[in-house]
Order: sequence, then C-alpha cells, then structure tokens
Amino acid sequence: MSDQPTVTSSGRIELAEKPSRRKSPEEFLESFDLSTVPPAPGCYIMYDEKGRPIYVGKANNLRARVRTYITERDSRYSVKFLMRRVAHIEFLVTTNEKEALLLENSLIKQYKPRYNVRLKDDKTYVSLRLDVQNEFPRLTVVRRYKKDGARYFGPYSSAQAVRETLRQIHRIFPLRRCSDNVLRNRTRPCLYCQMGQCMGPCDNQADREAYLEMVEQVILVLEGRSGDVEKRLMSQIQQYAGRLEFEKAAQARDRLAALKKTIERQRTVAVPGEEDRDVFGYYGHGRFTELQVLFFRGGKLLGGRSWTFHEREMPLDELVASFILQYYSQPAAIPAEVLVPLEIESADTLAEILAEERAARVSVHWPQRGEKRALVDLAMRNAESSFKEKQLAEAANRDLLEQVRQTLHLPKTPNRIECYDISTLQGERPVGSMVTFEGGEPAKNRYRHYAIRSVEGQDDYAMLREVLLRRFKRAVEEHDLPDLVLMDGGKGQLNVATTVLKDLGLEDVPAASIAKSHPEGGEASPERFFIAGRMNPIIPPQHGPVVRLLARIRDEAHRFAITYHRKKRSKATLRTALTDIPGVGPRRARLLLNKFGSVARIREATAEQIAGVPGFSKMLAETILAKLKENEKT
Repeated sequence: MSDQPTVTSSGRIELAEKPSRRKSPEEFLESFDLSTVPPAPGCYIMYDEKGRPIYVGKANNLRARVRTYITERDSRYSVKFLMRRVAHIEFLVTTNEKEALLLENSLIKQYKPRYNVRLKDDKTYVSLRLDVQNEFPRLTVVRRYKKDGARYFGPYSSAQAVRETLRQIHRIFPLRRCSDNVLRNRTRPCLYCQMGQCMGPCDNQADREAYLEMVEQVILVLEGRSGDVEKRLMSQIQQYAGRLEFEKAAQARDRLAALKKTIERQRTVAVPGEEDRDVFGYYGHGRFTELQVLFFRGGKLLGGRSWTFHEREMPLDELVASFILQYYSQPAAIPAEVLVPLEIESADTLAEILAEERAARVSVHWPQRGEKRALVDLAMRNAESSFKEKQLAEAANRDLLEQVRQTLHLPKTPNRIECYDISTLQGERPVGSMVTFEGGEPAKNRYRHYAIRSVEGQDDYAMLREVLLRRFKRAVEEHDLPDLVLMDGGKGQLNVATTVLKDLGLEDVPAASIAKSHPEGGEASPERFFIAGRMNPIIPPQHGPVVRLLARIRDEAHRFAITYHRKKRSKATLRTALTDIPGVGPRRARLLLNKFGSVARIREATAEQIAGVPGFSKMLAETILAKLKENEKT
C-alpha cells in the first residue's frame, strides 16, 4: 500500500502515486497484508492492473470490510467479480461515517470508477419558485434550486405539468406575472390587471397586506393544504359580507369555487397523508439495474423518473445508497421523507447529510408493511415497467440500425454514428460540429465544437478536412472510433472524409454522406445517400425509418453547428460594438443589453436612462452614446 491520498486547496482529491511495478490480481492477493489496513472509518479505492480506479467504497471499519473481500467471506457474486480484477487498494481514513459517505461521493464524481454507479443526468426538473422576500412575490418556473430565501415547489415531471399548475394558480389567485424589471418601469396597468387577473401592484392598485394574504393561500395550495385555504376563504366571505363588502365577498366566493373544482380533479392521484416524500424502487435483471423515484408532494403524486445502470457489480444496498446521495447532491428539492426499497446500512448518516442540506429534519426509512410499503411497491412496479419499456425501445433501435447497415451496405451494425457539419457566413468565423448518436439516440456528452484555425476564406472542404483530421488523430490515440462517419453534404464532403480516413490508415471505418433535399419543380427531391465506391446515390423510401433517423442526425449536426456559430457572432458583436468603448467591459456591456435589449436601443436611449443603470455615471453614458453614434456613421 502507498501513502495517504491528499486533498488540494481546490478540493480535488489527489490519490497517492501507484507502485512502479504493478502486480496482477493473483500476486496482489498473495502478498496483501491485512494488518496494514487501518481499523477506522474511511474509503477504499480499488485499482486494476493498469492503475485505473475501478471501485470506490466506504466502511465504518476499513479493516473489517476489506477482510470480507480478501478472505472471500462475502459470498456475493459482485464481490468475487471485483476481487478478480483488483491489483492494488488505497485507503483514505476519516473521523466518522458521515465524512466517509461524503468522501465516497466526491471520489466517485472525480474519478468515475467503472464499477460504481454514477449519476450522469442532463435532465433538470422544473419547479415553481416563489420569492417570498419580494414586496409583491410572483411565481416563476425554474430548473435550478438556489439558497436564496425563496420557496421552491416541486419537482414536476414535465414542463407541461408545471405550467398547467401555474395556469390553475393564476386562474384562482390574481398574482402578478410581470418581471421585477417590468414592474419597476411600468407606469400604467398591464393587460392582466385590466382583465381582473392581477391585483395591479404595477400601478399601485394592490393592497400589500391583501396581496401577501393571497400569497400565503398560494403557498398552502402548493403544499397540498387546500383544506386550510378553503377555511380561510370561507372566513373571508363571512367577514366581507358582515361589512357589506359584497363585491369582495363575491371574488372570494368565486375563488373558493374554482379551488374546489381544481382540487376535485386531483383527488384521484392523492395518497393518505400530506407529507412531501420521494419513494425509491428498483428492478434488477442480470447485470442491469433500473432505479425509479416517485415524487409525492402534499400527498399527491406529481410524477417520477427512472435510470438504467448497465454492468454494475456493486452490492445493491451500496448502489441504492450511493445513487440517493448523488441524486440529492444535484439541485433538487429534498423532501421530509425518503422511502427506500431495502435496508441501507448508512441510512441514519444519509438522513443527517440530507437534513443539513435541507435545513430541516429528513427521514430515510425502509417500510416493510402498511401504506408506505405500498408506495415502495408502486415504485418497484414502475421500475420494472420502465425497464421493460426501455428494453423494447432498445430492441426497436437495434432493428433500425440493422436496417441502416443493410441500406448503406456497411460491414457491421452502426451502433455509434458520428455526423459532421460546417457553419460559416461568407467565410466569417467558421465553425465545425460533431454530434454522436449511440444506439439510435443522441449521446450529448460526445458532442464537440471545432473553431476553424488554419483555413482562411470560404473553403468548406478545407474546413471539413481540418475538423476530421483533428478528430480522428485523437480517435486513433484513444482507440475511440465510430461505426459510421456521416457527412452533411454530397460527394464532395464524402471524398474529403474518405481521403482523411485513408491518410490516417482508417480505411476500415465506413463513411457516407446525406444530401439535403431541395426543391425541384415545386417538389422536394428525395434524401440521397452517397457511399464510397458507388457512383449513383442510394435513395431509400423517403418516409421510412432509415431516412428519418439519418436525417435527424444530419439536422442535429446542423443545429449544433449553427448554435455555436451564432454564439461566436454574438460575442464578436458585443465585443466590437460595446466593449471597445473606454470604460465598458464585458460585465457593463451585459448590464446594458439586459436593460435595453439590443445595441440599437442603447443608441436610441438618453444619457439619463443609461446613467440609471447600476455602475454607470452620466459622463460614461455620454461617452457610450457618442461612440455608438460615431460607429453608426462609419
């Protein structure tokens, strides 16, 4: 064993140097000295023969845990599978189990061991945010949680679900909808105020006390406590009627009727109790594991999400615990109760960590009977259903890729397809893009942008050659080749690709190009595919799945390239039009654009309006206007 790993000032964990002569797993087991393992809480990092971290675990007693691995007292197949690949183990001691759990999570994120479960989720959930610290709070749809004192409600399973909830809230409660900036600058009532769907804080029509009372009612509804709101509204109706304020009583009556109608539609998805809880379930099939989470808020099921993990060899209880900690380390609403499908050794420690993050008590519970067990069983059934649906979708994609192989006469089924495109405007700021599809679906972690470096002027073929050379030189070094290279274009683009592949000794990598359809006599020509060694294009059925898939990949590459090109143009416009002005840097330029919306509107503004932006003086404002008008003349 080597020296203790260290933590750098930036928080990165640097593992100790590996031995100069790496042992085989057999040599390691024969020479391993168990007495050198510290009998303390901490983490262990297992390496393979090539010195790569393959598994990270934690234990209350490292020596006791490793003893079960080395002496094969742990009979689980997953443990035996790991030990046949371990050639070195390092240890990082902590003071308690909580630190060990947090350290394990950090190590998994940093070193991405092959046999650990690692949450790679590019989907952020939509939620509702209510800034209760604002003078007149409003509801907004967000995808990120911040510790900013605001109240967050959710998560919702889809943007459609959260926007429907928001629509119902606005229909019942006339909260303001305009942004803070619009509210500050508005001088007359908005359209919603004129229609009676906003209390009108923008025109000083709203009574703040009454507005905040309505905000409290909104919070109760979003927390699932609609019964309390109904009681409040009934009390308000009686008070207004007693003071002969019949118009206000009628408004409260209509609000109560709308609320009852909305709540009645939701009763079918309600479950006993009003607690916020997440319910986890799993389904295992061979070396595949499907994890499912269901979101219950205020006793109502808002939705859920599932994840599939392939070839995971870690014990199931460790997999679930590791997943839950990673799940909540992302921006997520932590509920008061987390229900898990099996006993987790570190459940109390996990609950303590989540409680600190939530700033309130959190329970991590394994129910074995009753209503809560029924909820876990529901999550388990959803996990199984999700797994089977994904298996069917994967089978359909495999069949589709086999059709692609047959259509383009490829040597094997193209599981990984890379598509390339060039975007430029009269040779200005050219960029290249690469998108990757795996198993018929986008693999966005493999998308790449390329800024063209060596080509001047409008030469798309030379630009494409530069992109392909940069990509495939690296692919050769990393042994990371696709099954099909797809070009956006015709024979010219295909010839560039085949030449580059040949120059690099990659003749075995197949390439094809897809030519965009274009109008011919008022009708669109068919999508045509060109392959090396064939003069005429291949024209498959135009509404068939092969054309739909490859055209989708082509369009995605085009979209990705254009997005990058627009971003570069936008930065260049910002730099030349604003940041060239003395005293205006990127931050001040961004403030101006956020305030006025465009350079043209800044040019039309007065010096007083610009000076009203935080960080700008009247002298600087006059300088900005003078420079912009001078640039307009030139």
